[in-house]
Amino acid sequence: MPEYDPLADLYDLEYGHDHDLPFWLALAKREGGPVIEWGAGTGRLAAPLAEAGFDVAAVEVSGEMVERGRDKSSAVEWVRGDMRNVKLGERYKLAICAFNSFLCLLSLDDALGFLRNVKEHLAPGGLLGIEVSAFAPEELRDDYGPGLRHDLTRELPRGELERFSVSRYDAASQILAMRLFYEMYGPKGNLESKRRHELVIRVVGRGELELMLRLAGFEVEAMYGGFEGEPFTAGSDQLIALARRR
Repeated sequence: MPEYDPLADLYDLEYGHDHDLPFWLALAKREGGPVIEWGAGTGRLAAPLAEAGFDVAAVEVSGEMVERGRDKSSAVEWVRGDMRNVKLGERYKLAICAFNSFLCLLSLDDALGFLRNVKEHLAPGGLLGIEVSAFAPEELRDDYGPGLRHDLTRELPRGELERFSVSRYDAASQILAMRLFYEMYGPKGNLESKRRHELVIRVVGRGELELMLRLAGFEVEAMYGGFEGEPFTAGSDQLIALARRR
């Protein structure tokens, strides 16, 4: 599993968006609780789900992320563990694996192991929702990946965060290796600190994801291309799979 402890202090700065939250809240209201989120980070989704009145468990492999999540929401049941094999001893009506957490599983065995573990934690008829990035072919070309890219700028109370990246995709293994560069600037534009982090994910397409879900004992109910329930197409930015435990 990729190592996220070194990025825990930057996670909420990088990922403060909530445009996907209404989608997961609507699913939770439809399916009912309790809810479990796999690869929960610092609780960007888990915390507001708990605030909405749902019993929420959040599984995260990074101890630093878990500590920050506990500071954010004491209403969430935080569990530090590997989502491939951690056992909570409970059954849930809704399981969520959002925001590319599924892509941190770097082999078919890892992915299937996780899905089978999810099934053990779902009540009969329980629903699993997975959301991953749908990469355009040009994003994975060799002539596209190696160049340095500017990914984001985040305004801070006292300065600014800039992130750049270099990536390389190996089509044989479906592994996308990224080198991330972070620069923190002070209120006067002076560079205060910088760091580098290596990160790898495994790119997954619609057909492979659907097949893995079926092999793990799920019935696929829907494949969406966005959080408004739009159809998945070649131009979609997201791939969202909803699958029910058989």
